[in-house]
Amino acid sequence: MSGNHRAQFIPARDSRNRRIPGLYTRGERYYAQLWVEVGNGKKAPRKFPLRDQDNRPVRNFSAAREALEIKRHERRENQLPTIGHKPRFSDYCATYFDKAKVQRKRPGTVAGEREALARWCDHLGHVRIDQVATPIISAFIDKRLKGGKFCGRRLAGISERTANLDLMRLRNVLKCAMDDGYIRELPRMKMLDEAPSPKRNLVTPAEFDRLIETAQSACDKNGKQLADYLRFLAFIGAREQEALHIKWADVDFERERVTIGANELTKNWESRNVEFNPQLGALLREMRSRRTPDCSWLFPSPQRGTRDEHARSFRESLKIARKAAGLEWVGFHDLRHYFCSVCVMAGIDFMTIAAWLGHKDGGILVGKVYGHLLDEHRSKAAKLVHFGLSVIQPASGRSGS
Repeated sequence: MSGNHRAQFIPARDSRNRRIPGLYTRGERYYAQLWVEVGNGKKAPRKFPLRDQDNRPVRNFSAAREALEIKRHERRENQLPTIGHKPRFSDYCATYFDKAKVQRKRPGTVAGEREALARWCDHLGHVRIDQVATPIISAFIDKRLKGGKFCGRRLAGISERTANLDLMRLRNVLKCAMDDGYIRELPRMKMLDEAPSPKRNLVTPAEFDRLIETAQSACDKNGKQLADYLRFLAFIGAREQEALHIKWADVDFERERVTIGANELTKNWESRNVEFNPQLGALLREMRSRRTPDCSWLFPSPQRGTRDEHARSFRESLKIARKAAGLEWVGFHDLRHYFCSVCVMAGIDFMTIAAWLGHKDGGILVGKVYGHLLDEHRSKAAKLVHFGLSVIQPASGRSGS
């Protein structure tokens, strides 16, 4: 037999030597032959490799018959994979990044995906997209945890959290491949158990006041503007960049509310309204009284000249202020947490707080992270309740007559 001779498809037979319609073998593997649409209203027979639930090739007769019936059901439900050549994983990654929904992601998010998927391509880029299976995924994650050579560089071992991020980025690509018809279902990718995050320190009202006071005294160039910005973050719960992109046109003094993300530059690309609380309203009215007339932004850039531009960042100024205040652990995001904690202790329902923050979970995350604050606040509040000077004595048992 010639060395170039390819193994032939042989009709499968049962123990009584009867042919099984639609079932073939080639080498040690089983295939289903099904008549499928090939375009122009025509049908033709096509062979599909049979795999088990772990995406491994079927190699025994009983499992092959079961897998054949599954393929027939997929044909009836129009769920068969796309007919034709399947791209390699590395080639499909290029297709993935050309998708409109991927290009709509933030540049930083796309850059992170490119970096992670480059490592995946280094490990399994040669594998066909429909043959990316659990064992090869697990081998990559094990190597990442231990540390090894990726893309020509030797990298140290990573945390379980980072490994899970790698898995999520791989899943994004495979979900797109499933939508495109290249794979029928995702391989099993079990997320790793992550170490609990360290408990975040919450800014106290006294610390917040100290930070604001120090910002004005320690930052000679923009101390007043930094203090306005820090108070604004704390009173509205906006993210750092969300606040910088707010215009005066987004502040409705008549309805007493601020629109965050009117330009859709938010984390979830959606705008949201936050109603004035007393301190937010007072701050905005005071800022309006000294607003620069030719600038449309709440926080104009100090270097804008005649241009109408917003400030890019207050990070360097914050470093100076928090060092002078002895609060070097405080970041802009801590003021978002400060807003949330104050709202929780004020008794505002979690769903309303979630809407102000831009969460889409109806308050589940707020309750998970800050629910204990509400319990502590209620317990302390209960101890402050007094009903007058009279003391209620415990009821005594009835005396005998």
